[in-house]
Amino acid sequence: MPVDSQPKGRKFRSLRWKISLGSSLILLAVVSLFCFVSYLGLMTNFANQQEVEHRRYSLEINSLVTSTTRNLHQLAEMIPFLDGMKKALLLNDGESISHVFDAHWALLQFHNGVEFIHFYNSSNQLNASWDSLDATIDDNQLLSKWVSHVNQSEHPINPLLCRESCIQYLIAPILVEGKKVGVVAMGTSLVDVFLAFKRISGADIGLLISTKDNRSSHHDAEISSWNVQISALTSKARNYEILNQVNQLYPDMDKLNDGIQIHWNNQYVQMKLFPLDSYEPGKAHLIIITDVTAAVKNIHDSIWKIAVIGLLGLIFSEILLFFIFTRLLAKLRDVVFVLPLLANGQFEKFRLSLTSTDQAQHVRDEVDTLSEAAISLSFQLEKLEQEVSTRTKMLIEQKNALGKERDFIQNLLDTAQAIVLTQSTEGRIMSLNTYGEMLTHYTETELKNKSFLQTLIPEYESQDLLYRFKEIHSGERMQLRHEAITHCKDGTTRHVAWLHSHLDKQSEDDPSILSVGLDVTEYKRVEGHLAWLADHDPLTNMFNRRRFSEELEQVLSRAERYRHPGALLFFDLDRFKYINDTSGHQAGDTLLKMVASMLSQTIRADDITGRLGGDEFAIILPEINASGAIEVAKKVLAQLGLAQLTINNRTHKISASIGIALFPEHGANIHDLLAAADLAMYQAKAKGRNAWYLFSDQDRSRERIHTLVYWKEKIEYSHLHDNFVLYLQPIMHVKTKQTSHYEVLLRMKDNDGSMLSPADFIPAAEHTGLIHAIDHMVLRKAITQIAHIYKSGFHATFSINLSAHAFNDPELLPILKQELMLNQMNPASLMFEITETAALEDLPGARGLMIEIKELGCGFVLDDFGVGFSSFYYLRELPVDVVKIDGSFIRNLSANSDDLILVNALCTVARGFGKRTTAEFVENAEVLALIEKLDIDYAQGYHIGKPAPATTFFQV
Repeated sequence: MPVDSQPKGRKFRSLRWKISLGSSLILLAVVSLFCFVSYLGLMTNFANQQEVEHRRYSLEINSLVTSTTRNLHQLAEMIPFLDGMKKALLLNDGESISHVFDAHWALLQFHNGVEFIHFYNSSNQLNASWDSLDATIDDNQLLSKWVSHVNQSEHPINPLLCRESCIQYLIAPILVEGKKVGVVAMGTSLVDVFLAFKRISGADIGLLISTKDNRSSHHDAEISSWNVQISALTSKARNYEILNQVNQLYPDMDKLNDGIQIHWNNQYVQMKLFPLDSYEPGKAHLIIITDVTAAVKNIHDSIWKIAVIGLLGLIFSEILLFFIFTRLLAKLRDVVFVLPLLANGQFEKFRLSLTSTDQAQHVRDEVDTLSEAAISLSFQLEKLEQEVSTRTKMLIEQKNALGKERDFIQNLLDTAQAIVLTQSTEGRIMSLNTYGEMLTHYTETELKNKSFLQTLIPEYESQDLLYRFKEIHSGERMQLRHEAITHCKDGTTRHVAWLHSHLDKQSEDDPSILSVGLDVTEYKRVEGHLAWLADHDPLTNMFNRRRFSEELEQVLSRAERYRHPGALLFFDLDRFKYINDTSGHQAGDTLLKMVASMLSQTIRADDITGRLGGDEFAIILPEINASGAIEVAKKVLAQLGLAQLTINNRTHKISASIGIALFPEHGANIHDLLAAADLAMYQAKAKGRNAWYLFSDQDRSRERIHTLVYWKEKIEYSHLHDNFVLYLQPIMHVKTKQTSHYEVLLRMKDNDGSMLSPADFIPAAEHTGLIHAIDHMVLRKAITQIAHIYKSGFHATFSINLSAHAFNDPELLPILKQELMLNQMNPASLMFEITETAALEDLPGARGLMIEIKELGCGFVLDDFGVGFSSFYYLRELPVDVVKIDGSFIRNLSANSDDLILVNALCTVARGFGKRTTAEFVENAEVLALIEKLDIDYAQGYHIGKPAPATTFFQV
């Protein structure tokens, strides 16, 4: 009986079909799964690639902004070196800066993209400006605030301000020759940054500025739902439409921070928002718009290709299943064996291996498709690996750059001439720079984890300083300044000015205080020395005039309170100026030091000495009477007389003239007492120098003292400020009526511009010892002026008056010789006038000096001839060339017959001795006619000419 080959209820299906169907289903599932996995992988890789791309965009933007800031810094540093700018900046004059900088503004604006530039002085005042922006009041206030900050800190700042657009500012101090002369503020738009970004990356970029804080502003490109306005946008027409569509899809702009992708006009566009680090946080954002259509379509095409190949394989599998099934496992085995090469990155070897296994095959199957997909995938993986390698290389380079910056900062800290250390919350030292190690002799390891206060400043004011440091740690106080004695490891101490600043901590291990210490030990030493110099004379180490006056005031106060007498010794050194001029100022300084040393050995311990200026010294003798003060003066003179100074083979004896004033007898205040002592000193000089003089009752006239002091100060002031003026009075030859001789007359210019006659100040100069200085000044000034007249082409002779004290002045003849040689003067053009009174005081001395001067080639005039009883005797004894008949005989010559007889007799005698005659005080034509009849040679007086400046007679 036949067997039913098909059971009931079950249809027959061939195993081949089952295998084919099952295999087909499996293949279909595998192909679908492969397409899905490939899609996920490609999309993941695409997303990762875009994330890397966004990071690169961020770095490029930051790099471009940093480059813009750096360019502004370079421009600011270049400004002082522009033509003419250094001088204009030093003048600190806005007009000068504007005039010089106008030539450079156009180049900076068009070549460097500078939108504006302002120059401010050190007082934050605007000197000059160039501006192509419409700045608001708020912007100007911000700029003034930044300028003030930079003027105070002397460090540049570069804020980014975004309002209608984003402007990169730079406010930097201007240094000329190491000196700050002001501040420059400049700014540039970020438009060039956006264009450079588009050029480098190929992506579009836009600038979104928030309008939340500016409700009144209206902008054509404003997105109201995002509360932003589009300040700048590349490919504006296209991208503005894209942003409007994104605005509708994403009303919340924060969604763009993570990046989005939309489909627009058959294109795939990705957007990502980047916050811009501006002065007002959150004010501005950058939006990067990237067209990823090609990449997305490539992914879709790849997936479609995989899917199509899989379907073709499935169809062919139905046909060729039985032919290739047995070989399928072998071919799959070959693929499996080479897959590890793909995992190991050996892409070329992987592709060669797959190709070699397929060379003997003539019919393609699913394995072949798989192989082709694997090869295509290997190309993509190889490309991705190369991109990853490139990105990794860039990251390594950036890491190296950051490392260099870190090393630079570390090197800066180590080379800074200041102690830089950090402290933990507990006040323990965490780090120390190299300079700190060098100064304290501690290493960083030795100080680590040790208490800052107990180790370096053990003598701190315990509770108060601890409380302030706690405030710094907690952030209640941001800075603390103080000075402290810092102890070093070797036992030495340094005076250090500390500045402690609060640091924001990110973790518990971070430092909370940055301490910077500046070594001011040398400054403190110099400060102490300056305080000493304020009270002392640095040459002699004695009290100076200011401190001596304070000490004298205290002594006078004690003397008045306890009724104790005292004395003030005031003296200067004889012939000190002569020693200075002949042996040099170094010899003078040595002499002053010797005097100071001898005074310290001579006086009592309670006595007070001081150098009041030049060669003037003073000694305060408390609790002493007149006889005691005289004994001290004698001791000082004796001690000085024992010393001598030898310089350049010249030996100088030391002597002084000492004036003594008692207190309170001669003065109860500093001014009166010093005036009395000063007058007494000049009385000592009048006695013949190297002497002392006690202020006496006959010198008590306060009016006389004050008068002498007044004229002494006036003469010294005129010497210092060159208020002495020389006038000329013409002397006419009577017979020829020609004027070729002039008398040099001295005048003093008063504070009100009037001219004072020598009769006003010469007596005081003689009494106070200043007459020699006046003689020397007149001699130098007159010879210099006469030489100038000669060089201008004029020829005349001149008479110069000498005082009665000139004949006992050893410095007069050397000065005359020196001036004649220096000005290359012919001595024959000079005559010197002396009076009978001057000759009477020291006839041998006068005769000796006159002979020496005549040997030089100069002449002499005997003035005031006829007023003395011995006029004829002087005429015979003195080597004079001209006698000048006293004006008291000439003035009334036409009305007084006695004067006429006397003048006739004087002229006869003078002619008998071979002397020429001059009549002074010729004030009218009648007198001139009479002296012409008397055969007098020369006439002088107001009728001939009044005294006047040299420019009146000589146009020099």
